[in-house]
Amino acid sequence: MNGTNERPRVVGSASVRLRPRAAALLLSLLFASRLAANDGTDATSWWLRLRTTGYAFQTETRSGATQDRLGAYQQIDGAISGLANGRLSMHVSGRVHDDISLSEKINDRARLSSGYLSARITPRLSARLGRQFVQEGVSGLTLDGLAVSFSPAEALRARVYGGARAPIVLAYRDRVGDFGDDPVLGARLSYDPSPRLRSSLSFAYLEKDDRVSARPVGLEAAARPILGLRATGRFAYDLEGERWTRAETVLQMQRNPGCPVLTAQFVDRYPSIDAGSYFARFTGVHRSRLARGSIRYEHRNKFGGEIDYSGARVDDRTSARIGGAVLFPVGRAGYSARIGDAGEESRWFGDVRFAPLPWLMLEGGATILTYALFENAPEAEEREVTTAFGRIRVVPRSGTALLVEIQSLETPLEEEDVRVLAGLDLTMGRGTGAFGLSRGGWLR
Repeated sequence: MNGTNERPRVVGSASVRLRPRAAALLLSLLFASRLAANDGTDATSWWLRLRTTGYAFQTETRSGATQDRLGAYQQIDGAISGLANGRLSMHVSGRVHDDISLSEKINDRARLSSGYLSARITPRLSARLGRQFVQEGVSGLTLDGLAVSFSPAEALRARVYGGARAPIVLAYRDRVGDFGDDPVLGARLSYDPSPRLRSSLSFAYLEKDDRVSARPVGLEAAARPILGLRATGRFAYDLEGERWTRAETVLQMQRNPGCPVLTAQFVDRYPSIDAGSYFARFTGVHRSRLARGSIRYEHRNKFGGEIDYSGARVDDRTSARIGGAVLFPVGRAGYSARIGDAGEESRWFGDVRFAPLPWLMLEGGATILTYALFENAPEAEEREVTTAFGRIRVVPRSGTALLVEIQSLETPLEEEDVRVLAGLDLTMGRGTGAFGLSRGGWLR
């Protein structure tokens, strides 16, 4: 297909070539589960999930040319806990992507895998070592290193992490399997004096290619001052770039479960440009200001409605969108429109979801979008995009799920784009884990 003579290895109905990384993750978890089986303690538990998704689609352009694609995803996730009398646990995950018609180097596999060992040293002190995802205040990255958490008091918790940022895999720099070499240090201190008030202060130090890229400091707070009102705020300042990078506030109000939900959000942010980047030399970069408000009501019988408004401003350019939808027990249908300097857009949408049988879920939806690239455009400049999907999910037994989905897309460039996806999820475990798995081999 597409001029290639390579013969892929076939696994089930999906074309896939398993990488050594995925195989190593699977073998390490199976080896650890074998150790758990010999541990002899009832506290030991483990789970393993294999998700396989094969996809194929054909695109036909308006000039008559066609393109065929065939590929597959393999995703492995698993964990084992309760080792060393409950003090140690291990988690692994990995994702492999094969596409016969595309270069393998464009797939960022290094950021889609993790493997770490967690240790509970004391009831108040724990550590995690390995490749892990870090979401701590101003930091959101994949870390190759060590993270330590310490809670000296019930309301106080400190988390410190350090190591290197996992490498990004690009077409010109294939570093799959390498450890990162850009240093990262960070810390976060959380103080939660009551369920109605939570706060945290965070700091990070990041380098890129032997240059300091950012030194952000962040403050977060969440409060429930009165019944039904929830307020959150996040603020971040970059010491290296000497500028405020983000200020965000969210207010949400619902007096009781039978009342509408009112939401208001405001964001003032600077584009994410680190100090070591080529783009940092440019001046005159404008901040973005975004506002959003919505009201949603849903009755006990699942009927209801929602209205949503969002607006954005960059320098003297503005754009706004307003829309609404009617809710009913098995889905929703609505309309939205966008106006402003970013162009005009009119969109009708709807989707349904219902389960005729306990083990069968049916879903479907469609969108009709008409847009123009500038405001008050003549009808000849308008373009249309139509999308539709249908999905069937079958769960014959706990731990096994089959998914089949068909997607259709029509754009000004593509006359027809039809995609078929088929996926199989298999989960097995022993003991009680993060997914509430029952004791025994395959889940029952």
